[in-house]
Amino acid sequence: MRKGTVLGTADVAALRAVAELHLAQLEPDDVHEDEAAVQLGAAIAGPGVVAEAPVQSQVRLRAAHRGLLRVREGSVNKINVVGPLSVFTLVDGQAVDAGEEVAGAKVTPVAVSANRLARGLAVAARGPVLTVLPFRPLRTVVVATEKLKPKARDLFRAAVTRKLGWYGAELLNVVEVPRTTAAVRDAYRAALEEEAQLLLFAGASSIDPLDPAYVELRRAGGRVVKQGAPMHPGSMLWLGRLGSAPVLGVASCAGFGRSTSLDLVLPFVFAYGSADPAHVRRLGHGGLIESGAGRRFPPYD
Repeated sequence: MRKGTVLGTADVAALRAVAELHLAQLEPDDVHEDEAAVQLGAAIAGPGVVAEAPVQSQVRLRAAHRGLLRVREGSVNKINVVGPLSVFTLVDGQAVDAGEEVAGAKVTPVAVSANRLARGLAVAARGPVLTVLPFRPLRTVVVATEKLKPKARDLFRAAVTRKLGWYGAELLNVVEVPRTTAAVRDAYRAALEEEAQLLLFAGASSIDPLDPAYVELRRAGGRVVKQGAPMHPGSMLWLGRLGSAPVLGVASCAGFGRSTSLDLVLPFVFAYGSADPAHVRRLGHGGLIESGAGRRFPPYD
């Protein structure tokens, strides 16, 4: 018999053989651990999150679809202050796949008082504790200002297609242009004409204000909103806007072929469809990627 089993008359015969038995009798206002875990799991599960049936007082919560996990850390902490209630999650801001476990809700003892459970549920009622935002199929254009050799070109296109395809992007075009003002100007104009919702730029120097990627972005009516990202590797990433479309730049086409800061920012861009520098700044906690203790990258494969 597992912990939390509710005993009935049919169990008496089996229990007579036990030398020593400890029982807990619930008070009138107690809630059994499984029922309490079910209520807690349902309360913290926001849009895009599904709670499973309890197993030994623990409810697992999974992503209903591929997307960006958002966690209200303050609410998690407040619920965990309430004695026997426990909520544990993945780190906020992770890209997750459909069916992936994103959190757990558990009650430690065999029962919890209705009053304590109500305190935890009240915290969850203030706003979704867990949400998985679906990715948007953004119309995307990729521009490279590096001169690539045939093999490197094939690898670049394969990496772009694989990564953007994971988010469901509609890849309009992948173009290679010279690093000149005229060529970059034409690339921006073409993106506007195609009504691109995301522009990825590879090959611009994030520290050179006279780089054509920056100069022509301003002339096209856009602007740079963030230069550099608090992560390593990948601190040379930059973020801009062209109309309502985000512009995301990396220093080299090689940035698409390996896991860098780009892969940690893309989930936010595809979830919100915007270029918010706050999303980049918040990634500094866990941004020491090369140590192996940083944030988890999207499970592209």
